[in-house]
Amino acid sequence: MRKVVVNPETEAAPAVAELPRGRARLLGDGILYAAAGLVSASQRHAATIVLGLGHQPMTIWTPRGTVQGELLVVRPLVRKRLLARGVPLVLIDLEPNHPQYRAFHGVNPWPGVAALDLARHAEFRHVAQAFYQGQLHGSELDQSARWAIERVASEFPPPPPLDLRVQQMMTLMDENPCCSLDEVACAVGLSPHRASQLFSKCMGLPLRRYSLSNKIRRAARFMGSGRRLTDVALEAGFVDSAHFAKVWTQTYGASPSHFFPAQRTAMDDQALPDWIDWHLARRPPGVGNPEKVLRAAAVAGAMPE
Repeated sequence: MRKVVVNPETEAAPAVAELPRGRARLLGDGILYAAAGLVSASQRHAATIVLGLGHQPMTIWTPRGTVQGELLVVRPLVRKRLLARGVPLVLIDLEPNHPQYRAFHGVNPWPGVAALDLARHAEFRHVAQAFYQGQLHGSELDQSARWAIERVASEFPPPPPLDLRVQQMMTLMDENPCCSLDEVACAVGLSPHRASQLFSKCMGLPLRRYSLSNKIRRAARFMGSGRRLTDVALEAGFVDSAHFAKVWTQTYGASPSHFFPAQRTAMDDQALPDWIDWHLARRPPGVGNPEKVLRAAAVAGAMPE
């Protein structure tokens, strides 16, 4: 178990000071975000964990019901409204390429939100508190957050093994963001329609939505940078800033201008890995080199199913 020597249970938890601005940390396959309170309406491709730090229940409304609690988990693609005004919180978005992502499809689809017993996740609260207060940074934060996420994921049934072809498609899109969906399908020997069907069945997420999530992840690297949104949009692969703003607002419940100015978000970029090396290190066993797979498919004129 990953131990975090912050606010041990033998001591009283300190009062939560109000953050002057949001705090964010990129995990590569997830995003940590801390705020002094939040009210947002969104529909994320990610699975979401929200932990309140003020000993007050938060509320999440969905078209299928309303759930309250201090530790809430939302399955991917659920349209929701988070009501946590004045409640300090830490929110974790797990991207589809996170190893625990599919576990959160175990959240009951009616209403698509689960309230967990915070007493079972006291260590998670200490990790979140330390991140919120700026006491936990860099690789130590990454390791502590991953341990906490695994503990939350263990509350749900483990998903079945992931089809190797789906792993291959995800790796191709992660490491070659400019490749087309037709190329991805051809590389695994499937037609675009069959590839989309297989991907949706295994991931609970359309293949095109996964491609879009990659762009969102690339854009998130610039939160708190103060860069022009037009530049961020082009860097992330969006056709223009208007499309970027529309997708980001739908995903995170607020426009990019709420996250990207330096005065709005403090980004923890301590000891960030080289993302190319990070992806290579996490390539699943049995998944070949994406560039070689694409070249081989092109040369062989792979016959799709």
